[in-house]
Amino acid sequence: MYHCHTCYYMITCQDELFTVLQQISPLPHFTHEYLSSDSLDEALAGQADVILADIRQTQTKETVASLIACKRKTANLILLADKEQAEALTLKNDMNITDIWIMPLSESEFRFRLIRWQTTYKMSKDFWKTQNYLNATINCVPHLIWYKDKEGAHIKVNEAFCKAVNKSMEQIEGRGHYYIWDIDPDEYAKGEFICMESEYEVMEKRETCIFDETVKIGDSMRELKTYKAPLFDLDGSVMGTVGIATDVTQERLYEQMMIKNANTDFLTGLYNRRYVYEHIEEKKDDDITVFCIDLDHFKSINDIYGHHEGDRALVLTAKTLQETVSDGLIARIGGDEFLVLMFGTRTTEEVERTRRTLKERMDAEYAKDEHFQKISASVGAAYARAGQETFDRLVHKADELMYQEKERNR
Repeated sequence: MYHCHTCYYMITCQDELFTVLQQISPLPHFTHEYLSSDSLDEALAGQADVILADIRQTQTKETVASLIACKRKTANLILLADKEQAEALTLKNDMNITDIWIMPLSESEFRFRLIRWQTTYKMSKDFWKTQNYLNATINCVPHLIWYKDKEGAHIKVNEAFCKAVNKSMEQIEGRGHYYIWDIDPDEYAKGEFICMESEYEVMEKRETCIFDETVKIGDSMRELKTYKAPLFDLDGSVMGTVGIATDVTQERLYEQMMIKNANTDFLTGLYNRRYVYEHIEEKKDDDITVFCIDLDHFKSINDIYGHHEGDRALVLTAKTLQETVSDGLIARIGGDEFLVLMFGTRTTEEVERTRRTLKERMDAEYAKDEHFQKISASVGAAYARAGQETFDRLVHKADELMYQEKERNR
């Protein structure tokens, strides 16, 4: 996929060696350009990706110093030297020198070395390509990605990870959790913010594992869904782990919000009919009291003052019920109809007393508002021991009693 144009510059008086160089076929993804001169040309050396310099007839120290000074930092420098020069140069172990070929070499030997070097050079470019692919992949995703050794030191991370911990890649490389996440070593030892055991579990199981982990990012706690897998060494042993983490904090908030929206009434914030029927299954072994509530003359509020005031009356009703009922479930099941469920054993007198309290509290609140003085509440109540009545039947009974009271109020 990549393309590498390689400029060869050869310094030699032996034209036959330069001819051999020109005859070497480029490997896939490569094209070649050839430059040559009898002695060092600094301008040509500055253009080259690879310099092959025959230094046998030169002052070794001065020539090599000149070559290093004028070549590009990334250029490969291959010296063609006699045995004595090679021995002197290898003692210095200069990293600016890529290789030293001891001369003289036959044309076939020279071709063999060129092809071997060319293969190695291509491997370095293939490695660059792979590294480039990896970096582009891990840095284009919003998830946190990291590679760690067996001791937990971070070897490589992506940009999202750096952003999360507010540190550069250079600061992170080789460091452990307590530094990277700004956690006190004592807190780190407790494992409160990072699940340390998960790393050991992955290495022990030698397979990908999924974890829910909580980390402290800045001043806030974040929930992460992490996927961790072992990294294997050449001999098959585990040498570390790779991890990918998705910040699901906001997703969890959205999930909770969706659940809340599905189970509550948008206007009043009370539970809705759907939640009541789901919740009642959990309470089937409890005694239950049902209070059905309907507002008398509610339609007149909408007709006279508009739906905005009607909504305000419904919100006031919900607020009054919440303040009155401390241990029950309150729901708006439609329009101006409300439901209150209480669990536990009650006497007939207790049920009636609660029913009257609900009505009196609501009527008193309506009377305080000049727009709501025509409204009153009708409340019907029904009680049953566990297993004696179906919930629907109990609601029907309370509803009938509520309508009887509504008729009396009219």
